[in-house]
Amino acid sequence: MRYAVLVLVFAGLIGTANSQLTILPQAGLENSTTKISYNNLSYFSPISQLQPQLGLRADYKFKNRFGPFIGLSTNRSLVNYNFTDPESGMTNYQTSLGKMQLQLQAGLQYSTKPLLFNRKTPNKTSKTTSSEKTTSCYSHYSSSCSHYSSSCCQKKSSAAQKTQKAKIPSKTWAVRIQPSAGFAFLPSDKPELVTKSSGGQTVYTYNAGNMKTALLTGVGFEFARNKSKLFTLSVNYFKGLSDKETTFTSESTNKTTTTTLNSKSSGWNASIGIPLSLTKKPAYKTKKVQECREQYRIRCSSRKVLSI
Repeated sequence: MRYAVLVLVFAGLIGTANSQLTILPQAGLENSTTKISYNNLSYFSPISQLQPQLGLRADYKFKNRFGPFIGLSTNRSLVNYNFTDPESGMTNYQTSLGKMQLQLQAGLQYSTKPLLFNRKTPNKTSKTTSSEKTTSCYSHYSSSCSHYSSSCCQKKSSAAQKTQKAKIPSKTWAVRIQPSAGFAFLPSDKPELVTKSSGGQTVYTYNAGNMKTALLTGVGFEFARNKSKLFTLSVNYFKGLSDKETTFTSESTNKTTTTTLNSKSSGWNASIGIPLSLTKKPAYKTKKVQECREQYRIRCSSRKVLSI
């Protein structure tokens, strides 16, 4: 039930997409490190946990370049620690990776201004007069005047052509640095310790790294060419916050043994993603274009009457 609620929250954020929202599908590697302490002795890592990782992230940017983010990603920090004799469980054990889990991420992100790789000094151009602006706008929508007199659909002046050529931007690479911090939530109800009988023996399975919450910090590098976002490289670090101590007692040959288990998880992940911006054109630009087209429709009509 909790997992379904988290998925609905994530879907609701995507449903509120507007010009500030960016969706980032990601793929990469995660290297979790789950350490176990047996009877309050030193922590040790029983197994390597380098695994592939998939994720989906959505971030909303405000005008000051700060904004919240929310995401879903896979996580495999869970380790199954199996033993049969609590007295020798420190040395006689078997381990395996737990099942893949889905975690929800949320926090804040900051995006810097674009840092240009090949900055060029812009060419000095003369100020565009009002007549040149009019000619440029008129020529852009000259196709809408094709059914009027051909005399009103004139070519752009040479001055307007030079001005437009000077405004064409060169191919420029840029990068934005995006530090972020937040929390991860794993909606898991798996118990800390599971016991079962097999062949007349009791088998203990300790679910190490069974964290419910984790702290997230990281940085992303968003690469763009001109104004087109190409890809994002991200490196993140996480640390579990819900370490729990598990204590149980066992009896063998009239002897009672108390065993204490504890674990902690941390790690890093690196991924690459392709940002998908859901951009909407501002309403004032659309209104300006319509006014420009209407202006030249009336002008073309009046010239046609005068020519007759």
